Amino acid sequence: MLELINTATEKNYKSDFIAIGCWKDGDGNPFHSVFIIKYNNETYQYHYTGEDTDAIKYDKDIRSNCFHKITFTIHPHIIPSFIMMCKQIQKKANPRYGFFYTGEYFDLNGQHFSEKEIGQTMTCTGFCLNVLKGFLEENYIDYTEWTEETHQEYNYLQNFADDHGLNVEDIAESHRRISPLDLICSAYFSDLPIKKESINSKKEEVSTYLEFS
Repeated sequence: MLELINTATEKNYKSDFIAIGCWKDGDGNPFHSVFIIKYNNETYQYHYTGEDTDAIKYDKDIRSNCFHKITFTIHPHIIPSFIMMCKQIQKKANPRYGFFYTGEYFDLNGQHFSEKEIGQTMTCTGFCLNVLKGFLEENYIDYTEWTEETHQEYNYLQNFADDHGLNVEDIAESHRRISPLDLICSAYFSDLPIKKESINSKKEEVSTYLEFS
């Protein structure tokens, strides 16, 4: 699968690009989502760490277990605008970690917009979706096709509500898990919003490649 590239060892691709990336574990399973940005012959990663401090990073600390797939939803000519947006988000955002997404987004100035009680609550993958929706000005994936059944940690919703002083009823519709594997598979498609069925059609191929790479 030549389109899926090990970020740390890639040397031959000279053009600027934005890519969807992931870190994989020792079994080849993607466990963390990142953006990979190549601009002016420099390669950067941009991602939400999930930590309380230094939560959003834009750096060159590329891991050997990072793989990426170039997305054609963002044209190389507008990469400077994307980078500017990323840096604005890094300055202004205040995310907290949680398995929620209902179409929230960051705008070009780094401001966050949400019509739901959950606000800036997201995973690393959800962070990428917030960025993509804001930059593309439309939903990147059809997120409603992922339901609460995609995240079945026992009593997660009630525990999260209790920990943060929220009502379960106010956050239940936002509860879903869109995985790093889902996100990197989405990079094979460019008609928005990308459907879950399309993403699922790439999962076996991508998983096998990552397992043996």
